[in-house]
Amino acid sequence: MTAFNKAIGLIVLCAVVALAPACSRDRHAPGGRLSSKDSTAVDFVLNDITGRQVRLSSYKGQVVLLEFWATWCPPCRATIPELAALQDKYRSKGLVVLGVSVDEGQGIADKLSAFVKENHINYTVLLGDEDISRAYGVSSIPMSILINREGKVVKVVLGGIENFQEEMSSFIDKII
Repeated sequence: MTAFNKAIGLIVLCAVVALAPACSRDRHAPGGRLSSKDSTAVDFVLNDITGRQVRLSSYKGQVVLLEFWATWCPPCRATIPELAALQDKYRSKGLVVLGVSVDEGQGIADKLSAFVKENHINYTVLLGDEDISRAYGVSSIPMSILINREGKVVKVVLGGIENFQEEMSSFIDKII
């Protein structure tokens, strides 16, 4: 094996190891400051893709589904239609879906805006940063956090899961 082939093999191995958490199935665990059920959600102010500031605490009294994701993440992309369906199903009952994008780079707001239109995203997409990722202990994506009307975290799901909409509906139905 040539040095070039060894280098390519090492790069592929590193990529597989790095992406493994993002492709995990049925992993339910708290992350970061979310060390126990009913932890208070960490408040934040982030810009949406239009530049409008969004504060999590302004949604107190509503149920919030906070989704950390990226456009380049296949499990994240697979969850988009299910998040949109949840937003449609529960919007009138007080559910707000907030997608926190961890995408980076110049012109990201414009790129995300085009992505939102292409993928028919009907919920608010926010521009995440390292501070919010650290505050919520985001170690892999997608990461879904369900927050009740009192601002307490009631469910954290790490990685993509099968039947996401059905599983989240069962939790939303209990708190909505």
